[in-house]
Order: sequence, then structure tokens, then C-alpha cells
Amino acid sequence: MSTADDKKSPDDQMELLERRAKVVRSRLLRAVDALDARRHQVVEVGETAKKLAVPAAVAVTGIAILFGASAFAFGMAMKTRRRRSLVDRAAEAIRELELVPRPSLTKQLLEKAAITAVSLATTELARRGIQNLIDGRLLDGRLAVGRALDAHHVDLGEGDRASGMIRTGTPS
Repeated sequence: MSTADDKKSPDDQMELLERRAKVVRSRLLRAVDALDARRHQVVEVGETAKKLAVPAAVAVTGIAILFGASAFAFGMAMKTRRRRSLVDRAAEAIRELELVPRPSLTKQLLEKAAITAVSLATTELARRGIQNLIDGRLLDGRLAVGRALDAHHVDLGEGDRASGMIRTGTPS
């Protein structure tokens, strides 16, 4: 090869070297541009990682706390279960069963209707009794003040009562 290079003129050799230098220079510039773009990407990723570091740490801490609390609660439940005897557990299971059958829906409705009717009647009687007491009436609805007058007029005859004359006790 040196023979082929020797035959070329120095200007040709300079051109060839300059072309090679341009190719190397362009490759070097492309590599520098690629490295610069990568550097910008790394800086952006670093900034994003810094922004997300605190929330990620909080989330990891929260998950760890929840896991620890659930492990503690599970351990306590297992200890409690081991401490309770088989008899206690069986008794509780039997208590949870409904051994007494529930009455039918019809029976329940009739009982409620009867209780409602008795309640309404009792309430109405109490209301009327209180109202008569306030008004000064007897249980049958007559005025209590008129009772003394009725006792006084018992010995009046029907004719006397119609004419408005009162009997004094002496025969007329």
C-alpha cells in the first residue's frame, strides 16, 4: 500500500487526510451529541427520582406499618384462641345457633296487631279520663257538680219537677 500512497501527490494525500478527519470529526460530534442527550435524560430522571423519593418512602413505610400491625393482630388472635378452651369455643358456637324456632310471620303480625289495639284502647281511656278530670266530669261523662243537685232532687216527683216547684217536705 505504501507504493500506492507514494504515487499520489501531496495535495491528494492532504485531501484524503482532510476527508478522513471530517469523517472522524462528524462521528465524534455525533457521539458527543448522543452523550449530551443521554446526560439530559439522566438529569431529568434524577430530578423525577428526587421528587418521588419522599412519597415512595412514605408509601413503603405505610405498607411496612400495615404489615407489622396485621402480623401483631394475627399473633394476638392466635394467642387468644389457644388460651380459650375447647369447651368455651363449643359453648359459644352453640349459643350462636338458633335452637328455638322463630314464630311464623302470621303469628308475629297478629301479636303486633293485638298489642297495637290494646295500646290504642288504653291510650284513649287514659286521655278521656284525664279530659274528664280536667273538665270536672265523672267517668260516665256527667258533671261532678250536678251530683249534689241530683241527690237533692231525688225526692221530687215527676209532676213537680215539670212545673218547677220544689217540694219542701210538708204535704201540700
